Amino acid sequence: MKDIDFVFASAYMRTLEKKMLGKADFETLLNAASLEEASRYLASKGYGGDGRAGRDLDWETLVKEELAYIWAEIKNTCPEDAPLDVFLYQNDFHNLKTILKASFSGIDYRPSVLEPYTIEPDVIARAVAAGRPESLPDILKAPAIEAYQILTRDKDGQLAEIALDKALFALMRTVAEQTENLFLSGWVDLHTAIVNMKIALRGAASGKDGAFLQRAMMDCGRINAGRLADAAARNIPAVLQVFSQSSFEGAAVAARTSFAAFELWCDNALIAYLQSARYITFGFEPIFAFLVGKQYELRSVRTILSGLRGGVPTGVLRERLCELYA
Repeated sequence: MKDIDFVFASAYMRTLEKKMLGKADFETLLNAASLEEASRYLASKGYGGDGRAGRDLDWETLVKEELAYIWAEIKNTCPEDAPLDVFLYQNDFHNLKTILKASFSGIDYRPSVLEPYTIEPDVIARAVAAGRPESLPDILKAPAIEAYQILTRDKDGQLAEIALDKALFALMRTVAEQTENLFLSGWVDLHTAIVNMKIALRGAASGKDGAFLQRAMMDCGRINAGRLADAAARNIPAVLQVFSQSSFEGAAVAARTSFAAFELWCDNALIAYLQSARYITFGFEPIFAFLVGKQYELRSVRTILSGLRGGVPTGVLRERLCELYA
């Protein structure tokens, strides 16, 4: 993968960045009188691509169409060897988790499926329903077999989820290393550290034992997984001390406020990491940063509008929003 191959695509991402929602747009959504008004505003901002303004679309459809539009634009402009699957694998593993949970709980998985993906959810569902996880494509085969065995043998959904998370991050790390892209590798490592910190805080709060916590942790460069697991087996103050000693003082401060504040800090830390891509003229970095930033934008839109539908106060919704990439 050569940076020169991404000249056109990275330049086009700059154009798409300029169309991203800003603070004023989110204030408009927060203060919308109704979901219909919010949907009209999103359409007027070009959500879902050109020609949406004036159409009678609900906000969920607009958000879904916007995601499809963005991915179509990116796939049309990026070189064939662009490591875009590093994003899609996250959705594949989410869908596998969802389908396994639905299968063992007797519920419908389809409302919780994430798009886009590299493996059709129906393919995953048929394999799980038939009790044949080994029939899945290679990226999911071994993780699905392990998770399926845990669920059927031990009836432990949490352990199954841990196994899938570890397999996902190992796959993402492998893809990043194969690209030899330091920016992508750094993001995967930061993301891994954040997942470990979340596991540690939850584990300390619920009294998980050391063996469980050691099994749950993933190797990463930014924070020592073994030290973090040992601290979580003791108490929350010990966990926060490891945070501070690992250059994550901001995470410790946020966690002392609340777990919600800590999760918001995690989102903001990942977005802050992306900002350095703004100084890269061409390469995969601007494309990667735009995609992640757009994912957070879409999530914030969903947070606001689902909150409006549920009658959540504007002030509460505003506190839940992470920083903007654009």
